[in-house]
Amino acid sequence: MIKKTSSLLLCFFLFYPLSAFAFTVYEVSGIAIKSGPYYSPSDDKYIVEFDPNIVRKVVYGSYTDATFSTPMTVKVRELGENEYFYGVHYFTCNSYYKAEYFDGSGTLVGTVKFHATELVNPTCNSDTSLGNGGSGGGSGSCAGCDLFNCPGWSQYMGKLDEIKNAIPPTPNWNQVAVIFRDTIVPKLVADLEVMLGTAPSPPAEPPDLPGVDTHGIENKVPSMPDPGLDTSGFTKDRIESEAPVIEFREDDSGGFNIVNPMDTLPPLPNKMPEPGNTDAGDWDAGHPQEPEDAPMPIPKDQDGTPDTGDAPIPSQNNDTPPGPGDNSGNPPIPQDDGMPGSKYYKKHPDDPDGSG
Repeated sequence: MIKKTSSLLLCFFLFYPLSAFAFTVYEVSGIAIKSGPYYSPSDDKYIVEFDPNIVRKVVYGSYTDATFSTPMTVKVRELGENEYFYGVHYFTCNSYYKAEYFDGSGTLVGTVKFHATELVNPTCNSDTSLGNGGSGGGSGSCAGCDLFNCPGWSQYMGKLDEIKNAIPPTPNWNQVAVIFRDTIVPKLVADLEVMLGTAPSPPAEPPDLPGVDTHGIENKVPSMPDPGLDTSGFTKDRIESEAPVIEFREDDSGGFNIVNPMDTLPPLPNKMPEPGNTDAGDWDAGHPQEPEDAPMPIPKDQDGTPDTGDAPIPSQNNDTPPGPGDNSGNPPIPQDDGMPGSKYYKKHPDDPDGSG
């Protein structure tokens, strides 16, 4: 079982090599064509696979150009008695090829047109693989035909057809564009209009106001009168020649010097201040110290300190406050003279002073 599986895989990879080469294919059509054309670098051949159960006749040849109207060689391979195709067609020249495949009734069931260009050593003995019960038919190109007569070969090829048929076809982009234009875009615009609303209408242009006299201002150009500076004689040379000379004066004050403020700073003490120590020490050397025996200031108009005397002390002179009726410089004391009020007071605001 393992040996049979290995031989089947070997048949598959030898028969179905991957190709990274590029060539031009003009037509592949018909129900009989299974795959190809493709280039096999291991065999240095182009290969077309067709259905051997359908094809009974193959007509192929090389042509001068892509019109396939002028043949250079044409061959016909038709099955005889007890013959059958293996379903493999080799092309071994770098040329333009056209191959046509017919069924038993003579109906065209497959067509291949391509331009072979990658052959390294073209042998130009293109042919199909035939079998007739043991001996190879055709022009001797069936050497090694048993390699392709693998057990269950048609089943494996059928699986490949299933994979190929499962790949969706290329979309018709023209139809997609038409659907997008006629269906998707109008729906999108309508949905946006429902969601966002429409833009307001542009405002109408203001009407012309009839009867407004512009006095032709739209036709006037502003002008700047010439001040006549070019004829005033006010020139640079005249300023330099007629301007009064500024007299130079010497500075008798002696001027002043600008010193570097960093040079006037006092030197820093050697001992740094200590936390908790309230004695400024040498750090207070930069402040002016007032001498302990400094005299008191004396006014300029006095020779010495004025004698201000002793400050008054309450009750020092034993003076008693004035009492009522005392005329010795003390305030008067109101007295009763039998009349309402007092002779020292006005009975009425309009009465003269001192009248009772």
